[in-house]
Amino acid sequence: MSLQLKKVDVLIVGTGLAAVTTALHLPKALNVLLVAKESVHMTNSDLAQGGIASSYLEETSEAHGRDTYAASKGTSEKKRVSLLVEEGRRAIVEMERFGVQFDREEETYHLGKEGAHGLPRIYHAGGDETGRYVMQALRRALPGNVTVLEHVLVDDLIVHQGRVVGANAFLHEERFRILAGAVVLATGGIGALVDWTSNCPAVTGDGLILAHRVGARLTHLQRIQFHPTLLAVEEPQLVTEALRGAGALLVDRYGQHVMRHHPLGSLAPRDDVSHTLTNHGGPVYLDTRHVERLTERFPRLAKTCDRCGIDVARIPVRPGLHFHMGGVEVDEFGRTAVDGLYAVGEVADTGVHGANRLASNSLLECWVFGKRVAESMQVQQTDAHAFESVAYDLDRLGFQTLRKQIGKWLTISPDKDELKLFLKNTQSLPLTKHVTRQLCEQTLQLDAARLLARALLEMENDDEHDITARTTHAIPN
Repeated sequence: MSLQLKKVDVLIVGTGLAAVTTALHLPKALNVLLVAKESVHMTNSDLAQGGIASSYLEETSEAHGRDTYAASKGTSEKKRVSLLVEEGRRAIVEMERFGVQFDREEETYHLGKEGAHGLPRIYHAGGDETGRYVMQALRRALPGNVTVLEHVLVDDLIVHQGRVVGANAFLHEERFRILAGAVVLATGGIGALVDWTSNCPAVTGDGLILAHRVGARLTHLQRIQFHPTLLAVEEPQLVTEALRGAGALLVDRYGQHVMRHHPLGSLAPRDDVSHTLTNHGGPVYLDTRHVERLTERFPRLAKTCDRCGIDVARIPVRPGLHFHMGGVEVDEFGRTAVDGLYAVGEVADTGVHGANRLASNSLLECWVFGKRVAESMQVQQTDAHAFESVAYDLDRLGFQTLRKQIGKWLTISPDKDELKLFLKNTQSLPLTKHVTRQLCEQTLQLDAARLLARALLEMENDDEHDITARTTHAIPN
């Protein structure tokens, strides 16, 4: 197996909004490399439908901050939330300067309203295809000092004298080594560790393991959000929360409103809605009869329903794995506890989401903290010796058997016995130094799942309403 070597100033692992935002705001004198595990478009950012929350047109950011904190059930960090919503007021104009065009009605922004928001403050583009429109514009705006490389699996970070200085990787199937003056993890969350998810298939928790192996702290891994409305068909697809903001109601087979017990109804916080739908005894539908101009405002959903033979007036839905609030512990500038290593986006635990993320705050987080990572970046070139990676020596059939086990416990109501069984079945897997891309990818997924399983087993001892838990609950190295 041949070994390729590349030297850059900054390596960014990921090509979603967090990664692209960081690259856009780094000094043009730096040589920046963005790497995508699959194609550049295979990110959760590209799949985002609802939009970007911002108090840009409000007198202050206080109401947005209150809604964010309330949705978290008082578990988010108030100072970080204030930072997010105040700096997020500028995000819409800043994105427009890079070519993003948000939907308008004549000269006025067409704002949406989503769950747990007190006001319409969701900016969207292309109706329910915000992610695709935003990412197309921002990727076109990337300057010449930024290179994007596809089909790169980063399987280990390289550490020299306590500082992260690069990564071991595969370019397609060939071994690839990257030396960098700083490394940014923007790998997304954990959703694709299971099948029933809104996430892109490439998002499998890689960043958690890469950070963990070099000594970064991981916090609140048990904080996992399930989106209440995935299309209940064979292949899960997200049904944007903006549809409920436009007037759709969650109803049972008899047309009764299933969220009538909650003061916010079908626009209650996601965790409340997801738990209600999970415990509901029968099928649940989105009744869209009161949504005006549905086909025009939600073209992606309309096309999907037509393709699946679903009546768009009565859309079957069910909850699915959606977003990870926990992750790599970072400061307000995305710095981890390890010199030279940064984390941004869903892989990072910034403290702004707490135990439940407010709708459409994820893209905002990517923009605000991506800029902050770029602002704080310290580049230090260092040569380092190569090292051998190891991986679980497990054939594809054996891996698929274990992956099916993940789907039995990575649910909205984790089964303790299934958690323990998975940990037992994966604690003594054989290792090999004869690594391949397939073996390394399987190893990253199983190790990420093991971290989550351990965190979920410990969850019963945690008080999610104790804010100090964020600095005490961590996965030990």
